[in-house]
Amino acid sequence: MALVVQKFGGTSVANVARLRRVAGIVAGTRRAGSSVVVVVSAMGDETDRLMRLARSVAPNPPKRELDMLLTSGERQSTALLSMALRSRGLDAVSFTGSQVGIITDDNHADARIAEIRGERLREALRQGRIPIVAGFQGVSPEREITTLGRGGSDTTAVALAAHLGAQWCDIYTDVSGVFTEDPRQFKGVRLLPELSYQEMLELANGGAQVLHPRACALAAKYHVAIRVRSSFRTGEGTVIKESSRSKGQASKRGGRPPAVDAALEKAFVRAITHAGDLCRLSLIKVPRVPKCLAQGVTQLARERVPLVFFAHGVPTNNRFDLSYIVAQTEYARTRKIMERIRTRVKAERLDVQRNLGSVSVVGPGVGSDAEIIADLFEIISRLGIHVDAFSTAETKITVFLHRPELKRTVTALLDHFGLRK
Repeated sequence: MALVVQKFGGTSVANVARLRRVAGIVAGTRRAGSSVVVVVSAMGDETDRLMRLARSVAPNPPKRELDMLLTSGERQSTALLSMALRSRGLDAVSFTGSQVGIITDDNHADARIAEIRGERLREALRQGRIPIVAGFQGVSPEREITTLGRGGSDTTAVALAAHLGAQWCDIYTDVSGVFTEDPRQFKGVRLLPELSYQEMLELANGGAQVLHPRACALAAKYHVAIRVRSSFRTGEGTVIKESSRSKGQASKRGGRPPAVDAALEKAFVRAITHAGDLCRLSLIKVPRVPKCLAQGVTQLARERVPLVFFAHGVPTNNRFDLSYIVAQTEYARTRKIMERIRTRVKAERLDVQRNLGSVSVVGPGVGSDAEIIADLFEIISRLGIHVDAFSTAETKITVFLHRPELKRTVTALLDHFGLRK
């Protein structure tokens, strides 16, 4: 019997009616002959509500206690979904992350999975039951409850699929799959039937919110086949797997892969994504002495601050600038760290720009394709938009610009690369 792991996000289980709909999807999968393990997030905005509640009690709540509080949201969802499935005559049983043996490190609020023991999970499957697992959480070797960070339920689902050797890991969300941009913000964008792990990882890192980057990286590492699907509409969604021969849509240079005999190595744009809440912190006129660069990067890494972008200025008069772009959610703690680093490296000052966004163009070979790069910058220049910084990788080009310019930049690029209907 095939095994499928199904993960349902907060919008999919936001109320009783949606929980019952999810129960119907799970029941349908079971009737089709598959064993099912379900992973659920907290209902709707429950995690945000609990976070606000915590901060109303303590402006800077201890991370351990915060983990204890936030994990209650997923426990609520698992129990309710188990009840909904039992009302349909199906033998379901709810579990916390610790009960199924998801062992993490001891880093509260951003833990990493070390191992999955899973004895109770496998026993439930042997008994023909449907395990409902709370996403986003685990337990440290010291038996402390931990959380995996926002979006951690995706990581839970992929990790369980890898551990159990599942045929599919289905990620259910409020859109029908992965599109050439966010269909909730841009009309006429096209559904992508298939993506490679690398393409999905670049889209996720660039701001696409259908799959968390950590989950995508884990899927690539263990070759877990993923389907991104809608919990509100029928359809196959988007398949994410080892290699992609996605049939995107035809365009001048984008969407559909060119014919093999026509342009064997020609790059093309698969999709576009954007992020709107970024900020840049720059150490200005840092004296050029040994290890000054390493101090900044090392300290941020030790504090587990995820860098979106880093730039090293050209030395002038034996001084240079160091710029770091991070998510706005990381601004407060990054600034504290950067103030300490500024004193240590004797920078003249710390400059902050908080109104940044990014636009990323993703596709096989785009980062080294001169024509695509030239087109991208020509379009932005024609719009009269200033680019603050840019970076390239083999499958992605990212430009950083003022947040208010995001929508018209993305719209122009979607039209140029033929990524809308």
